[in-house]
Amino acid sequence: MNPIPLPRARWKLLFCLLLGVAAHAPCSGQNAHLFSSPRPDSPRPELQRPEFLRPDSLRHVPARQESSAARWDFSDADRSAGWGVPQSPLRSAQQSQARFREIADANVAPISEVANDNAHFVEQWIDLAERHSDLSERLDQATAKLQATSADLDDITSKIEHYGLTPTIGLLLRSKQDQLDQWQVRDSDNSFVSEDLARARALQLAIEMVDHDGSNVQAQSERLWAATQRPASVSEKSQLQALLRDRHQWLTALRQGYEDYQQKLSELDTTTRASTKLTSDYRRLVDRHITWIRSGQPLGLSDLKQLRSGLAALLDARRSGDFGYSLQRKWVSDSVAGIGLMFSIVVILIVRWRAKTWLIGIGERKRLRHATTDARLLVASVLTVTVALTLPTVLYAIARWLGSGYVSESTLNASSGFYAAALVALLVEVPRQLLRNWGYVDKHVAVELPRRERASNYLKLIGFALVMAAYLISLTAEIDHGIWRGSVARVGFIVAMSLVAWTLHLSLRPSGGFLEPLIAKLGGHVIHRIRFVIYIIGVGFPLAMIALTALGYGFTAIAIIQRAIITVAALLIAVTLWPAVKILSARGWALLTGTAPPPSSRDEHSDHRDPVDSSASGVLAEHYLELKHQLAFLCQCALVFATIASVAWLWIDIFPSMHLGNPVVWNVHDTVTNSVVNEAGQTMVSSSVETTPITMLHLGFAALTLFVAFQLAKLLPALFDALVLQRVSFDEGMEHFSLVLGRFVLFAVGCFIACKTIGIRWQTIQWLAVGLTIGLGFGLQDMVRNLFGGLIVLFEKPAHLGDFISVGNVRGRVAAQRLRTTILSDDDGREVIIPNQNFVGEQVVNWRGAGRLSVIPVEVAVSRDERPADVCRLLTELAIEQDDVLLTPTPQATLVCVGKRSQRIELRVWIEDGHDAEVYRDALLRLVRRYLAEKNWLAKTQPAQPPMRDRWDGSERDAPRRRSRNGRAA
Repeated sequence: MNPIPLPRARWKLLFCLLLGVAAHAPCSGQNAHLFSSPRPDSPRPELQRPEFLRPDSLRHVPARQESSAARWDFSDADRSAGWGVPQSPLRSAQQSQARFREIADANVAPISEVANDNAHFVEQWIDLAERHSDLSERLDQATAKLQATSADLDDITSKIEHYGLTPTIGLLLRSKQDQLDQWQVRDSDNSFVSEDLARARALQLAIEMVDHDGSNVQAQSERLWAATQRPASVSEKSQLQALLRDRHQWLTALRQGYEDYQQKLSELDTTTRASTKLTSDYRRLVDRHITWIRSGQPLGLSDLKQLRSGLAALLDARRSGDFGYSLQRKWVSDSVAGIGLMFSIVVILIVRWRAKTWLIGIGERKRLRHATTDARLLVASVLTVTVALTLPTVLYAIARWLGSGYVSESTLNASSGFYAAALVALLVEVPRQLLRNWGYVDKHVAVELPRRERASNYLKLIGFALVMAAYLISLTAEIDHGIWRGSVARVGFIVAMSLVAWTLHLSLRPSGGFLEPLIAKLGGHVIHRIRFVIYIIGVGFPLAMIALTALGYGFTAIAIIQRAIITVAALLIAVTLWPAVKILSARGWALLTGTAPPPSSRDEHSDHRDPVDSSASGVLAEHYLELKHQLAFLCQCALVFATIASVAWLWIDIFPSMHLGNPVVWNVHDTVTNSVVNEAGQTMVSSSVETTPITMLHLGFAALTLFVAFQLAKLLPALFDALVLQRVSFDEGMEHFSLVLGRFVLFAVGCFIACKTIGIRWQTIQWLAVGLTIGLGFGLQDMVRNLFGGLIVLFEKPAHLGDFISVGNVRGRVAAQRLRTTILSDDDGREVIIPNQNFVGEQVVNWRGAGRLSVIPVEVAVSRDERPADVCRLLTELAIEQDDVLLTPTPQATLVCVGKRSQRIELRVWIEDGHDAEVYRDALLRLVRRYLAEKNWLAKTQPAQPPMRDRWDGSERDAPRRRSRNGRAA
């Protein structure tokens, strides 16, 4: 039966009615497909999508009880179009977004506003889902690449250790070298992590700040209707509440999605960092083993024929476009690093300008005119090196910025070119700044170079050409995956090395070279005699590099040239700074030892002017000179060792056979505990055994450490005397204790470092320590007692050096104190060695200063208005300033008594035997009274002086007592 045809107008009217009904119905039914599980009878295919897109991950979102078909009354046509059947999350979200747009267009505020916001949230969710899917794919690729690279590196390392560097392995490493840049470019594609992570956090924060999030539907809908100030029907309120419920579900899904997205970003960042580090390790392995592997075929006519094509490829405009696009992306990915680079370049150029201005001003005597010659030489050497390092530093900073962060093939090629230009600029700038007008050699070195100015101008011109050549040659060797390395780059390298050979010929020519006077002045007679050998080596080096390149060993030649440039530049910088180091060392030694002559001092309380010159003289000067020479010898040995180690570290990869001179003596196995946090947030502890090889170099370093510790312990008394005792007042016992403790600490530190170097661990020697402990407990009891007694003697100090003591029946003066024994000497010159345990178990009598010290008591009367503490302190300081007064025992000032008009202060000082005590007390009494009279503290009536004790029998010397005018003592 055919359907009854209706007029076209009726179809339009029916369609409008259906559309109006649909406009007033909420669209949450569409979300039922998004958040509900698929039907059992019609399972939908599971797509590879993020976890937060899966239905089981959104169980926190309540499923709708009413199906979308029932709510929206889908027709067969709608179902056939896909609206009534379960959909994928992305398609369901797109349908929900479209439905929200329809509701917003068909209604007024606040329903339209809420619907528009919901559509925006759905759009944000769709964008997040696509980003999450792309991120998951990137993470899978990065993880797979990391695992493959790690396995490849382990395989190559095991083959090298097992078979050595065979030609097959060398060719394999050569092929891997070309892949390293591609791996770095692939890793840099994930450099958006930090930017995307910040964006995700900002969007998540914006979601948290949404006002009407649907958490309280009833209250929020009432506030929205109240803001419109118009009545609302029941259907409108119901529709608004349904929209708020939908918003709550979408916001919850967005929060969960952003959390998952940020976790994936963190995982990708960790994987990328690990991959970058692994690639760097792989690059070092390749560079170390392919030095003498041929990088190409020998130079032939076919290479010369490709010059034209290579130059055309170098000047291709598309390369500039690719490089500009890469720079733009690099700047967008990390603009902070780009701004930091520009700021650093500006600062470096300003430093160069200021340093060059100062250097020329010092040479013209416009600056530091009144300074000494050594001061001008010191500043000029530092400024020369500073100016010489600025331009290479700028080029190096640019190269480092281009080769880090986001990189592409064009930026990596440019980075290689800037690295080469920085090295060549370093080699050119150091001698050019040394030879410049008003520079270091011109004004601060006593040698005349007739063609110095001409050589400086020549270096300026030739240096610019060599820097540009280094950049272009390195760039040409890298473009198009190294296809022009054997033609254009090799020919340019040969031309540049020929120019270097000609420059060295002009400089080192045995007769007529412009550096010949400098070699004769600074090199000495022997170096000047072998200047022909220096000339042959200098000119022969670039020619040898040309030969290596022509034979196909271009990478070998470049590696040798890089290390040669670093060695020569470091040598020139060291020669320039060596006078400054000597000047600073001499001044530092003078300041440390106090041998610099200070201004003369005058005693303000006496008429005697102290003409003491603190500069060392006599025996003390010889002592300081010997100590200075010994320290200089140790420093020179350290510099020689550091130089040899640096040169060996720099050149060891060029000569693989040098590794054979450092064989493995034994292996040390250490158990290392690692803590790892798993996905559940639990800390998992695992242990692994690491094997550390101990080579002959480790043994040599351990022996050198013990030698240095022994030499420092040997020099410790002289160092302590020169550096400490000149500033701090120690008695003999404290000085001896400090020396013993210092030597023990030095030996302990040296032994610890040596044992750590050669792999001696506590686990290795613990049983030996247990055996020694048992032996000490049974067989070495007396020695242990003596050692502990020595520690008690050193710490408690019952007797100082020089004290007259009696230990049991033995008497004498303390001559030496050691950890195990103490040496006493008597008046007959005999020395008695006493075990230190006797100081603990027997009675010890100490006559400190008996027979060699004299106590000088002085009493004065001062006004009652002054504080006794202030008077005692000032009198003690006055006594300490006197030359003959001993610092130990310390001078003492005490309050004796207080009268009606005055108070009496007693000052007691000690002097050594040999002085007339009575005469010294009279002089000290006059000094004290004059000092108090100047301060207007002295009382009118003064007391009689106390009696002095005899040194030998303790009897008192009677001193006449002065009476006051009224017949009584004041």
